[in-house]
Amino acid sequence: MMEEILSSALLMLIMIDPSDKILLVSLLKEDFHIDDIKTLIIRANLIGFILLVLFALTGKIILQEIFHIDLNALRVAGGFVLFKIGLEALEGGGMVTLKKEKNILALAAVPVATPLIAGPAAITTAITLTAEYGMAVSTAAILIAILLTALLMGVALYALKNVKKTTLGVFIRIIGLFTMAIGAQMMVQGVVGIYLSMVQ
Repeated sequence: MMEEILSSALLMLIMIDPSDKILLVSLLKEDFHIDDIKTLIIRANLIGFILLVLFALTGKIILQEIFHIDLNALRVAGGFVLFKIGLEALEGGGMVTLKKEKNILALAAVPVATPLIAGPAAITTAITLTAEYGMAVSTAAILIAILLTALLMGVALYALKNVKKTTLGVFIRIIGLFTMAIGAQMMVQGVVGIYLSMVQ
């Protein structure tokens, strides 16, 4: 079970992608007080955790009982979304879009908690992890990934004086490549699952 939790947490961490959150913290340091940014980090990650757990808990029920969507169809659609997000990161080298906001705490829910933390990729992963491993593994994986994301944002707040977009762009492109690969794998798994359900 521990191996499943760790591998799921690593996957969730890749889907959340802390690199652009580090860049976000670096940008916010130019205009806001460090204590306000610390509050934003805590609040945004807490909201992100709650959203991801809610989707992990109710996502499969909503999809299958209300909309009658097969999990394999979700894998295909989610894989396509992941592939597209990874491609955009690979081509652009960044995913951060930030509006100027006088109240920094207004940024905690949108866009930091969602879609930067609890975005389409992370939500899809939370639902599929619950379907494959159960709620306990999924929740533990989400918690570990969120804690690591918050930790890395906090480290960036204190340890990094200035993070250049070009520097983080390299890491974001690498993560984008992994995201594309994971998306492609999810699509293949979904297509194979749909085919097997049709021939059985």
